[in-house]
Amino acid sequence: MAELAEQPKGLAGKLEGHALWDSMGRPKYVVAPMVDQSELAWRVLSRAHGANLCYTPMFHAALFASTDRYQQEMFDLSPNSLEGVAPYDRPLVVQFCANDKDQFLAAARKVEGKCDAVDLNLGCPQGIAKRGRYGAFLMEEWNIIRDLISHLHRNLATPIIAKMRVYPTLAKTLHYVSHVYSSGAQLLTIHGRTRDMKGQQTGLASWAKIREVVKLVSPKVPVLANGGCPSAEEVQPCLDQTGAYAVMSAEGNLYNPFGLFRDNAAEGQAYVEQLPEPMRSAFKACEDELDLTGAGWDRDNAAYAPATFVASEYLAIVRTLPSTKTATSAIKAHLYKLFRPVWAAGRHLEMREKLGRAGGGAGVLEYAERVAQYQAWIDDFRELIKADRQAGLLPPDTNRPLTHPEVQTLFNGVVPYSHCQPYLRVTNPTEGREEHELKKVDGEAKRKREAEEGLVIGAVASFSPRLRAPC
Repeated sequence: MAELAEQPKGLAGKLEGHALWDSMGRPKYVVAPMVDQSELAWRVLSRAHGANLCYTPMFHAALFASTDRYQQEMFDLSPNSLEGVAPYDRPLVVQFCANDKDQFLAAARKVEGKCDAVDLNLGCPQGIAKRGRYGAFLMEEWNIIRDLISHLHRNLATPIIAKMRVYPTLAKTLHYVSHVYSSGAQLLTIHGRTRDMKGQQTGLASWAKIREVVKLVSPKVPVLANGGCPSAEEVQPCLDQTGAYAVMSAEGNLYNPFGLFRDNAAEGQAYVEQLPEPMRSAFKACEDELDLTGAGWDRDNAAYAPATFVASEYLAIVRTLPSTKTATSAIKAHLYKLFRPVWAAGRHLEMREKLGRAGGGAGVLEYAERVAQYQAWIDDFRELIKADRQAGLLPPDTNRPLTHPEVQTLFNGVVPYSHCQPYLRVTNPTEGREEHELKKVDGEAKRKREAEEGLVIGAVASFSPRLRAPC
């Protein structure tokens, strides 16, 4: 059985464990760290639709500590920037990848006072992470993990936390979690997939393993669940089945930021009201495009909104952010994901090519002109969708946000292609793999408990899984 060793003594006065969680307002709806995707403008949009904790993209600690230009491009610390400023961009976690403790500390010190915690990326499974010796490829170098976390725990006033993946076996996973905790991590995010589960082999996240991690460490530190929540329908089941303090989402947020955290819509609406001018007015003006003819829309329960509406909200934020310029690569990537259902339905494929050409080249057009090109692209798309509706290709009610029950009753459960919606990635898991995985994990946990209690090991406990896709 994995046991929790005592953590090293941290810097005096810093928040730890549950006190850290309380200081952030006990958030339940978390936007994951996403390279070139969880940038400031997207975080503002996500908070406007219910997210109450956001992570920055992953930053390279060595570059962040040593290169002013890289640091400024990744995290705008200029006086007028909203980056890391309450209440617009807090609570906030800044994530770094690192393998050198001094570089990690130097980078983290640059964002002190601009975030609530610093996160060590132990989950990136990509080849670049293997070559760079960071992310999930530190799973073979536990001594480096201990050095990184314990060094910041002892020397940084901001709490150090970690985001990590699981091993194929429960026993190894719990041993690993115990090691990361005992190094000084004050919060753990568990992605319920192994390092090899990516791309076409992404497969299904193991909520069962997350549940066992929660049982092990949650008396000491909060645990967040990551994986298996492509839509709002999975959020509460994930919390219920794992016992985690919050759900973190990546792809679910990227493809439908409007509806993923709809259970927290009221908090999102309150967040919008305290945005600075002219951002607040520009954001709220986007509703004018909905051209409502009926009783409006259900703000507290709407789950799917027209892609043109959500995209315009995002561009309104991009245009009105003081100081901070959003990378055009991020803008283009977000628009592609928001409009993916249109192209998946075989409609308006020419707009995908136009999106690739929009924005001009850096140095050719001024920033405002490039952003204006993206808005013009959205405006053109709006007219195409309107024409589809007039031609009978889309039902009349698709000019407004829709609730999940409305989709079930009006459209036989099929979200119209005009609306942002979850992306259910095609994978190649073995039939029955998730049920087998859950039973195996439950069996390991049961045998562990019975061994501790001196009982005879009995049959494997069963577990009724939900079909889940990558978050």
